[in-house]
Amino acid sequence: MIDTWLIERYAADAWPAAEALEEEGWLLRHTPGVPRRRSNSALPLMRGEALLTALSPVENFYAARGRPVAFQVSPAEEHTALDTLLAERGYRRDATTLVCVAPTTTVITGSRPAVPLEVTVAEHPTRRWLDAYIALDGHDNSQEAADQVLARIPGPAAYLSVEHGDQVAGMGLIVASPGCAGVFCMATHPAHRRQGIATAILHVGARWAAARGADALYLQVMDENHVARRLYDLVGFRISHTYHYRLKP
Repeated sequence: MIDTWLIERYAADAWPAAEALEEEGWLLRHTPGVPRRRSNSALPLMRGEALLTALSPVENFYAARGRPVAFQVSPAEEHTALDTLLAERGYRRDATTLVCVAPTTTVITGSRPAVPLEVTVAEHPTRRWLDAYIALDGHDNSQEAADQVLARIPGPAAYLSVEHGDQVAGMGLIVASPGCAGVFCMATHPAHRRQGIATAILHVGARWAAARGADALYLQVMDENHVARRLYDLVGFRISHTYHYRLKP
């Protein structure tokens, strides 16, 4: 299965920050106008205690840009000393997230829909797909994320959707990396839930990924999102590791 460190690096590449700087074992990310943690946080790029002595460059980076300091403690299981130090320095914990992985062939088999649905696949984000993301994402800054992040994702990528009349009923995004692919932006319109749309999108997305040499898939899901977790478990995803953020008050 995919190494945890590769997953985190591939996931960071798949969700590009406007500014990304590697310094003293950290990937420092900043995206003006998109106040999301993954777009504006420091990600560890190495193991070991050297990170514990390199917090000042991180704090200085965000202070210079007028941003709150945020650390992504990932993989959390391998950064217990860092997490303890940040807690002692007053950083609060936030947004526990599960990182799940699965063999691509397992997802293809486990997500095969009983009733096939037509899934549209585009290798570049169409305006219709981006508008659907803005409508279904559920954040105040979805427009900014669409324009400044999703429109800049490096390929190869598959922008997937299921349409119902003139409305996008469900959507997803697959971003390929060497040997694997990440699943992002899964969402279904409330009026079209429990119709197998998300499963169909995962099935077509997994087949697209397999055709591009991805033997494994990964995704990130909030610990509290039990509905999504049940779906991902049913199609074969299992927990690889977890992460959370430490935020400066």
